[in-house]
Amino acid sequence: MFKNKFKLGAIAATALVMTFSACKKDKEEAPEADENELITKVSFKFTNAANAADVATVTWSDPDGEGGVAPTIGTLNLKPNTTYNFEVSEVLNETAKDPDERNILNEINEESYEHLWVYKPVAASIMTVTRTDKDKNNFEIGLKGTAKTGAAATGTLQTILRHQPGEKNGTEAPGSSDFDATFPVRIQ
Repeated sequence: MFKNKFKLGAIAATALVMTFSACKKDKEEAPEADENELITKVSFKFTNAANAADVATVTWSDPDGEGGVAPTIGTLNLKPNTTYNFEVSEVLNETAKDPDERNILNEINEESYEHLWVYKPVAASIMTVTRTDKDKNNFEIGLKGTAKTGAAATGTLQTILRHQPGEKNGTEAPGSSDFDATFPVRIQ
């Protein structure tokens, strides 16, 4: 009789443990955060709004990726007191073998609701930059815009690609930076 009570107690304890562990909610894993892209080359094209033949391009290139050899950064040369239409013309990961993974610009276009280009001229008087394109949520993207130059001067233009999955609100603050580079600017 003692053996039967012991067996029943063991069975009950096992059933109780199994019940509690079966009822215990599985902890849901947080969705994987989108990783920042490896970007090795970015180019911008500036076209004079009054003269389509007047085109300036500027490129940032870092073929070996972060670390290693320093990136090559071109100088943006624009005319004074001129309005330019600009576009991000190239964003590449030159280390990728797959062409779809190589052209990051396609992904930025497809996921524009998760990306924001930010432009910061220093000194502010060298140019005023306005983003002109919008995503499906009516937030600016910055793949296209206008740049109105001031008087002849030199300065810099910081360009930042913010990656903001699920957080984009039209400001620079949320998310992380996929790209951040400062170009020398010469207005002459």
